[in-house]
Amino acid sequence: MQIAAIPVLEDFASRTQGDPGVQPGERVRVENLLIDERPPLAGVALYARYLSGTSVVNGDDWQNRHNNFVAEELEVGREEASEPWTFRADNAVNHLPLIDQRINLIRVEDVRWPCDLSHITFEQLQEKLQQWKGPDALASAQAADFLQRFLATWNEQRDKRPLFATTELEVEDILADTSANLAERLRDRLGLGHYSPISGAPPIPVLIMRYPVVESVGDNKSLAVPTLLDGKLNDYFFPSPFPGKNSDPNPALGHSLNLTPVVQENDYRLGVELLHPHFDYRLDHFFWSGYIANPVAMPLVRARSFHLPWLRLQRDREDFGAGIVGAAT
Repeated sequence: MQIAAIPVLEDFASRTQGDPGVQPGERVRVENLLIDERPPLAGVALYARYLSGTSVVNGDDWQNRHNNFVAEELEVGREEASEPWTFRADNAVNHLPLIDQRINLIRVEDVRWPCDLSHITFEQLQEKLQQWKGPDALASAQAADFLQRFLATWNEQRDKRPLFATTELEVEDILADTSANLAERLRDRLGLGHYSPISGAPPIPVLIMRYPVVESVGDNKSLAVPTLLDGKLNDYFFPSPFPGKNSDPNPALGHSLNLTPVVQENDYRLGVELLHPHFDYRLDHFFWSGYIANPVAMPLVRARSFHLPWLRLQRDREDFGAGIVGAAT
């Protein structure tokens, strides 16, 4: 990102790079800041409003200021007229060209908060999902009413923040095997490292939602490639570069950091991610329900060291991240 326009952030990044005692997570976030070339000048100027002024003391200070940006510019209330920064005209350089709107998208949702909103347990939700898809017509209809009310309550409380998703085509191998650890395999492929229960903690209940592109973009809205300015700071995010001249001509989607445990770089596979606008879930968007019970097993540094060479190859950008990513390890 062009942080020269934000001197206090540039100073913080320089100090962090030169400090061998910095924690890995903080170093990763600064690496992402330095290599993310996609935020346009208008976005940097907007971000500067939340970062300028007094020196950025440490990583927590930066995160707090970044969260203020997220709260004001991304987590826009559903009744507000403005759109999140991601989908504004000033960010058009990161808007994806029109893709087949019949393609299905896949999103993983932590449903602890939605269940709390409806004062139900996840087990009750799963029971109703089973009844809805079951052979008993009366029980199915009653379950459908229950699920409609659950969705209405959830949709009502959601804001307009950009939503991360992937395409069904990119994860069809995982979706074809609906075993107990489907959600964990999706978590790993999509780089959702924040869904990682610590030892002894309860598992995370999740829903896998599936819906076509046309329903996620609505009227004249865009999909987008994620940047550092499209969500909270995340150790598991990895910016995607602009494609080189010999890159694949297909739409340059974002590439999520794959956390599937592998030892060799040749066994690594890039994930795929994109952002779409908020929309209301419907009954037919339910695909699967289950738990994430186990923590991420792939070391973050290893995942990043495997990800970068494949990303450079995919996007024809051998220069991307040179001298920055992993330079201190």
